[in-house]
Amino acid sequence: MINLEHALQDKRILIVDDLVEARSSMKKMLTILGAQTMDTATDGREAMDFILEKDYDIVLSDYNLGKGKDGQQILEEARYTSRLRASSLFILVTGENAVDMVMGALEYEPDNYITKPFTLNMLRERLTRILTTKQKLAEVDAFIDGGEIDKAIAAAEILLTKYPKLEMPLIRILGKLYVRQKRYQQALEIYSQLLNKRSVSWARLGQAICIHFMGESENALALLQRTLIDHPMYVQCYDWCAIILNSLGRPQEAQKQLEKAVEISPKAVLRQMELGRIAYQNCDFPVAEAAFEQAMRLGRFSCYKTAHNYLQFSDAVRHLLKGGSDRVQKLRLEKVLRAFDELRQDYAGQESVMFETCIVEGKTFVTIGDEDKALKSAKNAETALGRIKKPDHAQQLKMAGAYVDTGQHVKAKDLMRKLKAEGLSDEHGQQLQALENSLNQMTIREHTARLNARGVGCYEKGEFSQAIEAFDEAANYEEAGISVLLNAIQAKISLIENTQMDLVQLKDCYRYFQRIGPMGSNDERYERYERLKHSFTRLKRAAGL
Repeated sequence: MINLEHALQDKRILIVDDLVEARSSMKKMLTILGAQTMDTATDGREAMDFILEKDYDIVLSDYNLGKGKDGQQILEEARYTSRLRASSLFILVTGENAVDMVMGALEYEPDNYITKPFTLNMLRERLTRILTTKQKLAEVDAFIDGGEIDKAIAAAEILLTKYPKLEMPLIRILGKLYVRQKRYQQALEIYSQLLNKRSVSWARLGQAICIHFMGESENALALLQRTLIDHPMYVQCYDWCAIILNSLGRPQEAQKQLEKAVEISPKAVLRQMELGRIAYQNCDFPVAEAAFEQAMRLGRFSCYKTAHNYLQFSDAVRHLLKGGSDRVQKLRLEKVLRAFDELRQDYAGQESVMFETCIVEGKTFVTIGDEDKALKSAKNAETALGRIKKPDHAQQLKMAGAYVDTGQHVKAKDLMRKLKAEGLSDEHGQQLQALENSLNQMTIREHTARLNARGVGCYEKGEFSQAIEAFDEAANYEEAGISVLLNAIQAKISLIENTQMDLVQLKDCYRYFQRIGPMGSNDERYERYERLKHSFTRLKRAAGL
């Protein structure tokens, strides 16, 4: 065992706690134990400022820090920014007993955790044990920090022979380093070496990861499922089940695994983001909405705050705005509008984000039928796109889609013509074709609407032949709706009743009824449909058909 007083003398330590008494108590204990260089932070933001500025050997952070970043988010961001070295220690201090509060943080692998309340002797014992192990691993950690992975592996292999009692931490390190270098067979062998002696859940997870990357995904999945029987709270196993199921083309099953993981550890931002992504892909918009909303909330004070989460949340909600009660829809719309406001506030000046915000906002207004606001959003998107120096094809296609959605067909055609001349990738070419088809269908619908209006005008004047000519022209398009077909039938029946029997017109009526098909009694056009069908049947009998 090390001499703790000597070991702490040259360590730079950061204490993070929002309570002044707790900070003071921890600093006093560490001073008694031999620490000399200490900083204290009152919240997550101040802690990250310190971590980004200085290299700390030990970070002791309380989990619950009030508003803003919590201990988990400090750990996440320290790892994300690579400011937490392999040779550093992150110790989580928590009084939280709720599983969901600590599980998320433990996934990011703090070196240890201490549960409040604790005594000086408890702190001494814990730090002595942790620093003793860390000292023996110092050479390996130094190579990892220096990016010399081959040397780190060689050093760890030597230590594994020299210190059998360090088998667990060394195999954990070696397994990860082997996987990092795609040396899956060696990683598999070393995990098996440990598992032959004792059952260790993380080693079984490591085995499954290796087996998956070696091309035996079904076997890896089976191993993970067996591990979860013994360790149902081991959340990373659900994550890897989802990864493997998705790779096997089973995204719905992958989503279910992520939903189970989120139940256990709802505070992990990346997991919420992945659940949102795969649920959106599966068109499960309620789950996508909830996951992205959580990702927004949890990421608000973390390094994982991104405009993408807000945009994905808004787009998921957009698909839900047509259903549900008025109260629910009003609340959803209010949340989406708040998301747009936050995007504009937090990402002002980032024209790509402003452009995407206007696009999703416009689609939202199209969905709820607010044409004026949709058109305003499209114009704002156009302005934002104009400020982007070199807009890519994906952005221009979105702009073309906004033009189509808001009836700006000339602008849509001009932009699509330009894109076609520039040459597009297969994916973008398919998107352009879909936009052209949509525009053609809208043009046809508008044309048939004009023909229908002309036919109605002629019918009201008693000009049945001219009405039939307009209705028939409109009905020639597959996109013609049921109302157009019923108008055509009514005009033909009126012509026959007011002139003479016309078998051609009667056969046309039959063809149009076939196109309409059965009509439910709940349809508001049902009575008219039945009345016209009765008249048609009567005329058919009169014609001897």
